[in-house]
Amino acid sequence: MKKPPTRRDFLKQAAAAAGLVVLPSAVFGGQAARLEKRTRIFDAPNTPRKPRFIAHRGCLSLAPENSLPAFEEAAKRGFWAIETDVRITRDARLVCCHDATLKKMFGAGGRIADLTFDEIQKLRLSSGNRLGDHPEGRLRMPLFSEYLEICKGGGSVPFIEIKDDVTSRVLRLVRDLGMEDGAVISSIKFAHVEEARRLSKKVFIHHIFSDGEHMRKLAALGYAGLSYNHADLDAVPAGLVETTHRAGVRLCLRAGDTRETVLKMLEMGLDYIPTNAVIEM
Repeated sequence: MKKPPTRRDFLKQAAAAAGLVVLPSAVFGGQAARLEKRTRIFDAPNTPRKPRFIAHRGCLSLAPENSLPAFEEAAKRGFWAIETDVRITRDARLVCCHDATLKKMFGAGGRIADLTFDEIQKLRLSSGNRLGDHPEGRLRMPLFSEYLEICKGGGSVPFIEIKDDVTSRVLRLVRDLGMEDGAVISSIKFAHVEEARRLSKKVFIHHIFSDGEHMRKLAALGYAGLSYNHADLDAVPAGLVETTHRAGVRLCLRAGDTRETVLKMLEMGLDYIPTNAVIEM
């Protein structure tokens, strides 16, 4: 007689539909694998009253993205984490900027990699929210070290997206400030995530816009998370969150910018929530 399907069978079917598999080593007695907590960053609550919000590129609703004021506003408001993008100048200085070029935010020509920091710091942001609310001198491109100091002073987790090939340099600065066990290294390039794990067993790693294949690799690397590229919460495949958690991997989706969206994300079981807004919960 054919055995009736078990809960695990249903999960495997849901996972297959999402391009995932349930790892046998991640299941014990039918219970979900325990999510690793090697460091202190996940001691913070993740509740409707106080979600684990990530200020995407800083508090960009109150200041230009990836600016000193944006980071300071996020730290002042107690965001769980502050996200930034790290690039490198021609003279090997680490700076915070999403784009490789200066056109979008500074209205100038050229690439960051082709200019020295002295050349770049003479420029001022010409785009972004509430430019007039902040002193002109604070509207230059921040050094990565300045961003780290702001995170440390405000008690926020540095959620660091690697753009250029600077993983080892980034980790060196993070270690120098005693923040290795309180930081996240993320990238859309999986090679950067793998390099971060090779260099550090303490830092939390995060893969942006991941999939089933890379989720399994993250599970093997350990102490890891990911984001799936689903903008519509109603279109998230059934079992996706549960299957990811059963592999021991934390997760988020795209940004939650309204209270209703955030509450739904928490109900789904997401572990942290990127946002472009200041949301009163």
